[in-house]
Amino acid sequence: MNADYPGAIVVEAANYGYFSGNRPLAWCLHTPEEPADDDPQTPYYFHNTNRDASTTYFVSYWGFVFQCVPESEGAYANAVEGKPYPDWADSTRNLNLQTLSVEIEGFAASIHQTMPRGSPQWKALVELMAHRCKALNIPPERTFGHYEVSIYRSDPGQLNTQQVIADVITKMEKDMVTDAQFEALQAQVNEIQRTAYTQAGVDVYAAGLRQEIIDAVAPLQAQIDALETAQRAVGLKRGDSVQLT
Repeated sequence: MNADYPGAIVVEAANYGYFSGNRPLAWCLHTPEEPADDDPQTPYYFHNTNRDASTTYFVSYWGFVFQCVPESEGAYANAVEGKPYPDWADSTRNLNLQTLSVEIEGFAASIHQTMPRGSPQWKALVELMAHRCKALNIPPERTFGHYEVSIYRSDPGQLNTQQVIADVITKMEKDMVTDAQFEALQAQVNEIQRTAYTQAGVDVYAAGLRQEIIDAVAPLQAQIDALETAQRAVGLKRGDSVQLT
């Protein structure tokens, strides 16, 4: 598989996918219950496991992003269990086929401490979500914790999901071209086009002049050629006269 998110480290999960493809409408955040350290294990666990378990993305403690499942396929991550579907979701369709899942290295009980706002892991999560929200037209507000759709889960614990969403929105706005920037870019494009059109006009005018000169000189050149031919035929010297026909 190839990465959907530029720069993601691909470690393909062993098990994922349904009879139909994924149409991502939202994000579900998880913690894999592994230590937040320099030894990410979860992507490799999903790669080797026989269980029906996987995730779309994994964000390591040091801010590296792994992709385990293509966005076009459903990860075995956050099916609804004993709770209602979110309001935006189609309750007749598996939630795994409407979401992208992200495992954030750490524990539910301490993720708010091991991933403080502004940390490499926090920034990597925000950048991942902002990039894919723009690419897939996912509203950042459609971000929820696993515990919100399953009575058996508590992750991602006390992670400040609302702050994550706010930072994703800010990141997306910073990456957008403002009206003033757009107008400045449009002015540059217009100037380039005007210059190109002007140069094209000059080239056309010059070509026309060249053709007019060629047309005017052609009869004179024909007379000169005829004269030289006649001179060679009768042996006339320069200064002698000859009647041209």
